[in-house]
Amino acid sequence: MEQEIHRLGRGPVHYRRSGVGSRALVLLHGLASNGTRWSELVRTSGLNQHWTILVPDLRGFGLSVTREPLRSEDWLADLAGMLDQEGFDECVIGGHCLGANLAARFALRSPERVKGLILVEPVVLEAITGPLAGLARLRVLLAPLGRLVLGVNALGVRRRRLPLLDLEALDRRTRRRMAGGGGLGVLTRRYGSPLLDLRYVPVSSYVQGLAETLRPMPSWSAIEQPSLVLLSFRSRFGDLRRLRRILGTLPDHVIIVLESEHWMHAEQPTPMRENIETWLAGHAAETPADPEPAH
Repeated sequence: MEQEIHRLGRGPVHYRRSGVGSRALVLLHGLASNGTRWSELVRTSGLNQHWTILVPDLRGFGLSVTREPLRSEDWLADLAGMLDQEGFDECVIGGHCLGANLAARFALRSPERVKGLILVEPVVLEAITGPLAGLARLRVLLAPLGRLVLGVNALGVRRRRLPLLDLEALDRRTRRRMAGGGGLGVLTRRYGSPLLDLRYVPVSSYVQGLAETLRPMPSWSAIEQPSLVLLSFRSRFGDLRRLRRILGTLPDHVIIVLESEHWMHAEQPTPMRENIETWLAGHAAETPADPEPAH
């Protein structure tokens, strides 16, 4: 089933919609990404037979490029507006990296609208390791840096056109190169490079998105909804033991660890999809009239 692209009101935000279900599944991408991050899962799963799947390009990224102040509160307001426009009072919401944190924030801000959470590699400040650890210590500088870049943009210094990165196609190419002997180096060189990311993302959006990625989260234990948590065994940006301990405070959760570094969509697309499908089938068990997703 094709994903239709829709616009939120008259603003810059665009989202992809597919499926014919009476329930909404919202999927959010991470930093320096866009909604095509979820295209392979949407295309290969049977979820769109039983759910209406909504996949936004977050304000500032992908088809929703804009150069304006960005905070999590803006993205949460866009999510509420998207659900309203589509006529859904509630949803299951999931995300990867920054998107996982936004999904959790939305559940805390509007608990009556969220029936479940799918958290793929959420960023937990207390567990950060690797390249993000140094940036986390300097995170107070990111907000003024973002304002500086926006000021420069306002003077007319900016790229007029940015190409749209098709992440499903990139994932396929990356897996081929890894299978051809490139190994994990292929993965980390492409997905872990800010310089490559910035070919497709405004600098202002990248800096502000990084600031929000490293913004401290409210207590995870305050989330009431059932949650599926997917973590990477070789997590590039977080200590797995600490991640499991902190996210284990979610009152109603399942934690599954997959053999990946961080970019689970590229590294483990089938196990990731199957775990999400299985969890959603169990989560939807209270509505037997709606058949289980096809595997």
